[in-house]
Amino acid sequence: MRSGTTVTVVLEPRAQGPWPQPRSSNPMLALVTSSATDGKGVTRVTVRAARIGSASVTWGPKSAPLFTLRLSVAAYPVQ
Repeated sequence: MRSGTTVTVVLEPRAQGPWPQPRSSNPMLALVTSSATDGKGVTRVTVRAARIGSASVTWGPKSAPLFTLRLSVAAYPVQ
C-alpha cells in the first residue's frame, strides 16, 4: 500500500468477550486512528499507513496474538 492509505479491519464478535485493544509494532509506520465496538460486538479498527516500511498491528498478548495485520508501505504504486 502507499503512504497515507487507511485500512479498516472489521472483527466479528468473539464468544470469549470483546477484542483486546489493537497494538501497532511501530506507530510511526502504522497508526491506529480509531477503534470502536458496536452493540452487537463487532469491532471496527482503522489503521493509517503513515510512512514507508513494514509494521504489524496485533490484538491480544505479544506472545500469542489473537489476530495480526501486517502492512507493507511502499513509496511507489505496487503492481
